[in-house]
Order: sequence, then C-alpha cells, then structure tokens
Amino acid sequence: MRTLQFLKKEALHLLKSPESVLLMLLFPILLTWVLGTAFSGLSARTIDLPEVNMPIVSDGGMISQLYQSNGAHSGINFQPISREEADKGLQDGSIKHLVELSDRAVIFHSDNANSLEGMMLKMYSSAFIQQANLASVAVREGRLDLANPQFKAYTRIEGMAGRNEPNSFGYYGVAMLTMILMYGSLQTVGMLSLEKSGRTSLRLKSSPYAMSKVFLVKAAASCVILMLQALILILFNHFVYGIQYRHIGMVLMMILPLAVFVTSLGILAYQLLRTESAASVFLNIITIALVFLGGGYMMVSMDDPTFALLARFSPIGWVNQGLFQYIYRDSTAPILSSALKLMGLSLLLLLLAFWLFKKEEGSDRVAAD
Repeated sequence: MRTLQFLKKEALHLLKSPESVLLMLLFPILLTWVLGTAFSGLSARTIDLPEVNMPIVSDGGMISQLYQSNGAHSGINFQPISREEADKGLQDGSIKHLVELSDRAVIFHSDNANSLEGMMLKMYSSAFIQQANLASVAVREGRLDLANPQFKAYTRIEGMAGRNEPNSFGYYGVAMLTMILMYGSLQTVGMLSLEKSGRTSLRLKSSPYAMSKVFLVKAAASCVILMLQALILILFNHFVYGIQYRHIGMVLMMILPLAVFVTSLGILAYQLLRTESAASVFLNIITIALVFLGGGYMMVSMDDPTFALLARFSPIGWVNQGLFQYIYRDSTAPILSSALKLMGLSLLLLLLAFWLFKKEEGSDRVAAD
C-alpha cells in the first residue's frame, strides 16, 4: 500500500510540470505529421513511366511510319511536325525534345538527354533499330518467315507479391515513438531532482520506508509514465494518422525494454553528474547521437561501413529495426534479440546506479539532497 502511495506521489510530482508531459506528447505528434508529409515518397521503390508526347521530323517513308506507330506500345506518342515548326520551337524554347528520323539514323535533340523521356526514347529506338536490322538480314537471306515479328504481343505486365515496406508516416510513426522514449531519460532526471527542489528528501530519509524501495519506486514510476505516454502516442498515430502497428499490445511489450533502458540511463546520469543541468546536457548529447545512428531522423544508409558499424551499437537502431520487422514482415526474432540486449544493458546500468546510491546511503541523487 505504501508503495502505491509513493507511485501516486511521483505521478503528482510530474503533473506539477505539465509542460514536460505536453512536450513528450505534442512534439512527436507534430513531428510525425511534418516529416511524414515532407517525405511522403520516402519508401517509394518504383517510378511510374509517363506517357511521352514527342515531336518528330521525318521523311514520311515506310520506316518512319512503322517507327511512329510502334512507339505507342512503349508509351511514346510521336507528333509529326514540319522542319519549319521544329526550327521555330527550338528557337523560342517551346520544344524541349525532338526526334529527327531518316532512312539511316535516329537523331534525338534534347536540352536534357538523360531525362526520363530521353531514356525511354533511347531504349525504344535501340530495340526498333535492332528489329529493323534483323528483318533486313532475313529478307536478304531469303528467310521471309523470319522477317515478320516473332511475338504476337508486346510486354504484358503482371503483379507479384512484393515485400511490405513502411510509407513515410509508418516509418516516422515508429521512429518518433522510440525517439521520444529516449528523451524520457530527461523526464526521469527531472523527477529525481524534484525531491531536492521540493525539499521532501529529509522527510523520506527520516521515514521508516527503506531508501532502497524509494529507489525502486522512482525507477518503476518513470517506466510506467513513459509507457502511458507511449500508449497515448500509438493510439493517436493509429486512429488519426492511420499508422498500422499490427498489434498495439505486442508493440507496447516490445518497447518496454527501451523504457527500462531509458530510465536506467537517466538515473545513472543523475547519480554520476549530481546535478540536473549537467545530467540533462549529457543525456541530450547521448540521445541525439543514438537517435541519429538508429535512423530516427532519417534513414541511415547501411552501405556506408562506418554507419553500418556504429548503428549496431545504437539501442534505438535495435528497436527501430525490430519493430519494422515485426510490423511489416511479421518477424519477431529481431525485436526479441534487441529486447534481450536492452534488458541486459539496463540491468547493468541500474545495478551501477543502485550501487552508487547505496554507497552514499541514500543521501542524494535518487532521494536528492
């Protein structure tokens, strides 16, 4: 019963500083919307080829007619124009691309030969010229049966089951969730320093309640509050932004080790550095580095050997990749591996913080001065 009263006290302490709670909720909500909108094409893996309208100048012969009629099957609509119209359009800039066709050559005029339209034209022209050359050889050798097209239809496109990938909102719905949990270490430090600023530490030391239990209650309260904030954020993302988390209960269980790690890190930082300001500066630096390496701000390229090495040591990277694998691949192995590593690391940090706490006989840091 007394433990529950301590938990209630810690929650009331936090409510005395509502701006921190609002920051932990409003900041990721707004950032998810901003980044999700700005990088809406972040996970695109395909490019839709457009229908290209291409002006053409030709002699009007049979080859020219075949070249133009077959182009429609490749998404290129040739528009015959005269030489005078072509010269005028090139001069006033109204024509950006132009094809000039003769019996012996296809000439492509463009202000950007490497554009998508240019790529499509070069691919089509290469295929057409090869087909024309093969037909010419067949006629010369008397094999008229080979001069006709061997395929009765052009390319038929059929779908296939691709790998499910997060869109920009899906990506940042996870990345901002883990990022704000990481910033929860600052909230933990703030909760610890409240005993000092509120001058309640002396009453705690003189009470019959064991100081070791005070330590555990503060750690538990921080974890519980972080998980409640995470739940609110997940529900908002799901029902407002339409972000899918596969199973919200499972996701909460998967991020619990991160909440424990963040709490342990915040307590240890406060124990070692002894002041809220120093601990906050240190945790801000650590948080920015770990979130960046873990792909929290932007996808980190795994092709870079330096980033590939450093990202393996980012707890945020472990959790992000584990959550993506669970949500979009239905694979739990990566997140279970990250959970085990995080719990082991958290236990180490928490034991070290508790050892420092006991060494000082509960005189400061967790129960404060």
